[in-house]
Amino acid sequence: MAARRYRVVHRSRYELGAEGAVACRLEAHLTPRALPHQAVEFHQLVMRPLPRSRRVEEDAFGNLCTRIEICGSFGAIDVTALSVVRLCEEAAGGAGDLGDDWRAVAARTAAAAAEDPALRALVEGTARAPRSGAMADYARGCFREGLPLGGALEGLVDQIRRDFTFTPGVTAADTGIAVFCELRRGVCQDFAHLAVACLRSMGLAARYASGYVAGSASAPARASHAWASVWLPSGGWHDLDPTLGRLGAPGHIVLGYGRDYDDVAPLRGTAEGARGVELRTEIAVAPQGSE
Repeated sequence: MAARRYRVVHRSRYELGAEGAVACRLEAHLTPRALPHQAVEFHQLVMRPLPRSRRVEEDAFGNLCTRIEICGSFGAIDVTALSVVRLCEEAAGGAGDLGDDWRAVAARTAAAAAEDPALRALVEGTARAPRSGAMADYARGCFREGLPLGGALEGLVDQIRRDFTFTPGVTAADTGIAVFCELRRGVCQDFAHLAVACLRSMGLAARYASGYVAGSASAPARASHAWASVWLPSGGWHDLDPTLGRLGAPGHIVLGYGRDYDDVAPLRGTAEGARGVELRTEIAVAPQGSE
């Protein structure tokens, strides 16, 4: 099976504006997932100043979360994640159920969710990606009676791409889905939340994926990325990327899966003693070769 190695460099710098002691606690979802199509060959997380404590834990969704505590007198914190990932060029995710009537898939999903609390949480929705009548109304035209699930997903991706414009900087990490729907502009996080909310509102289980789009040697990827996945009762998940307008997510490097952005934010935390926090991030994702 064809594969390619990618080098990921994700640098973040917090400017704290502090004059005295600072107590900072961070949570980092910056370790790529080990998956059938994705092997993590190297990963290192470097922090300056050195932390007082750090521990790596597996969260409720199987992601590796690094919890960091840094104390002392300093004006900035630097966090750099270095990774080498071997990525299969084959599209990730399953294909079963895509030819079945979407209503039948939703019924099987409901039956499975009744017995599985973890799956039920991905059907019920969250504030960022809710299961709601408004979202169902928006998606209903794509989920017509008798339509196969694959056709419904394709229609949803096309509709979101048609109705919304990718515009860097117009929304922030805390922008809600209602604001995005009003603006009709946003970033990949907003597109992913909308897709997840629509899928849940049609009775399907959906999750939010955080990671990167693998760049090329001449044009490395310079930003993180987000997309959606729908659960298939026959086994596995199927990706859809409404920002790029396609089903499947080949060439995507996964950092984590969750109910929404809050579960898998690449880096978040608190800083007691800071006088205003400014975050700057630099990312580069490029291939190291193929095999």
